[in-house]
Amino acid sequence: MKRIATLDGWRALAILMVLVDHVLMAVRGAYPAPWLQLGQHGVTIFFVLSGYLITAHLIVAPINLKIFYTRRFFRLMPAAWTFLAVLWLMSRATGKPLTTPAEIASCLLFYRNLVSVGGWGLAGHFWSLSLEEQFYLVWPCCLLLAGARRGRWIAAGGACAVAVYRFVFWAHYDRFGMNIGSQVRADALLVGCLLALLLGDLALRARLAAAIRLLTIPALVTLPVCIAVFHQLPPLIESVSIAVLIGAVVLHPETGAAKALGVAPLAWLGRISYSIYLWQELFVHMTHGPSALPLLLVGLPCCALGSYYLIEQPCIRFARRREKTRPARVLAPVPTAAES
Repeated sequence: MKRIATLDGWRALAILMVLVDHVLMAVRGAYPAPWLQLGQHGVTIFFVLSGYLITAHLIVAPINLKIFYTRRFFRLMPAAWTFLAVLWLMSRATGKPLTTPAEIASCLLFYRNLVSVGGWGLAGHFWSLSLEEQFYLVWPCCLLLAGARRGRWIAAGGACAVAVYRFVFWAHYDRFGMNIGSQVRADALLVGCLLALLLGDLALRARLAAAIRLLTIPALVTLPVCIAVFHQLPPLIESVSIAVLIGAVVLHPETGAAKALGVAPLAWLGRISYSIYLWQELFVHMTHGPSALPLLLVGLPCCALGSYYLIEQPCIRFARRREKTRPARVLAPVPTAAES
């Protein structure tokens, strides 16, 4: 499977939404308009994409958990650990409470989104990475045991269960710090999984291509409405709308929207979005007010590009070389399209 530039474009849109949200708070200290609270919606796009891409690659060949987890480790952990190490060293050197041992531990062990660790340090954004890692630990095993057909029901049922639970306890979770639990956010990942399982069925694919054409306009209307109305907890319909729009550009790459999302600058931004997401938190919280903007414009690109080209890419290449030394019969295709 080759890399799909259009999906990199979706990643670029997601990271731009996160950056707009965080930079506005860093520079202005407030949002000029409520609908500019875009961060949670950008993360939701990341979740739907991740569920889709991971599942799409799991179903193209027999699932090999050892290969899957090795790829995920070298794709995500070296860059994340580097950020955490820098954050810890800066805390020690400056004497500022940029993070705590409890927060570092919660990031390393993937429970940053589940428990309070005595404050919201500069690794607070690892809540989304922790949720994704929990997904990586559980979903491939479910898919391996249940198979693709049962997996559809698991994904659909799980997404609906999360949505119902969130609706019932909406008042409790609809606030900063409470809106990051797996029990109220995992539906976006599961919607992406369901999309991949449906598109992976060749018998359904032609019918889905026609149905998605009809659903694209409603999805284009629903998504902005959700962004305008919901600021802390994106609802299930938002994830479904994102999935419909992703499915539309995957099934109809000849459309103008698909081509626009795949333009080289946008696709490149999407490719480095993981490193941008890791490092942006440091810069948006180190300083506040207009003086924060020069630091953001210089420091963040330097750290993100260094992370991508000096850590991410070498580690991914190392993992691929490591796989090639193994017997060919145990290898699955290298997921160059799913580096999410």
